[in-house]
Amino acid sequence: MNRKIILPIFALALAVMACQLQTPASTPSSPTIAPATGTALAPVPTATPVPPTPSGLTLDLLRNGTYFAPFYSRTVKLVNGAYTEGSGAGLYTVQMLDTVATGDLNGDGINDAAILLAESGGGSGDFESVAAILDVGGSPSQAGQVELGDRVRVNSLAIDSGTVRLDALVQGPNDPMCCPSQPETQSFRLVENTLWLTHLISRTADNHDRSITINAPADGSSVTNPFTIRGSVTIAPFENTLAYRLFLPDGTKVNESTLLVDSGGLAGGPGTFSQPFNLSNAGISGPVILQILDRSAADGSTLALDSIMLTVH
Repeated sequence: MNRKIILPIFALALAVMACQLQTPASTPSSPTIAPATGTALAPVPTATPVPPTPSGLTLDLLRNGTYFAPFYSRTVKLVNGAYTEGSGAGLYTVQMLDTVATGDLNGDGINDAAILLAESGGGSGDFESVAAILDVGGSPSQAGQVELGDRVRVNSLAIDSGTVRLDALVQGPNDPMCCPSQPETQSFRLVENTLWLTHLISRTADNHDRSITINAPADGSSVTNPFTIRGSVTIAPFENTLAYRLFLPDGTKVNESTLLVDSGGLAGGPGTFSQPFNLSNAGISGPVILQILDRSAADGSTLALDSIMLTVH
């Protein structure tokens, strides 16, 4: 299944990457990355959150809001949860699905919402996305969205401590597009009005969770160059190779490359990883977002993902 992560862009400058990174099998090398700057991240909540004020976002307001639908890059005004234009091969529809979650997404103490949009261009595809909707003076204001895929079956949607949590069935390697059967859980966080996929766990055909956990440094912490990312996987990836991606909070990708997993020679068993970084020569300081991914060797889809937000000094 071909699924994408949409990362809306704020205007920040970034110079070209200095060189292509290589990660040797024995001792990992510290990446060298071109200069860039970032803006401050909102602090990661650590205290017990105060229950948010009830939202002014009624279901009626949400079902009649104006939204950006990402698969066809269209902005539409829903009427009773639906938008339709054209006919036949030119038919385009957007439907707000019934599953809705409420909770505080931006830390202002007021309940916001997460909704699901389904777009169709007249064919058999039904392309779903999750959207973060803020309560701005009692009116719905879309702050970010992420594409989920074609005919994904969402079982549940919730907002917990500022994180959108989604449980769904997606197409497994042998599933037809009509009939997804692979369980998957996804978590999203709103950062600088960008909705980020922060964690993803998929389940194998023999009912084992495939997940990645970054153990150090802690999410939301400050680090000084050089620093090392350490973590673990429940199932060693294909050829013991994970991918990593480094972003600025506005969605600008600084770099991506690979890192190796030590599985102790046990195929398909658990493993650990350790990857050093040194961003000082590149002049990068301030907030960055680091994702570690396990990608399918068959189609490049994401099988597992974890991420952390760091402030680099």
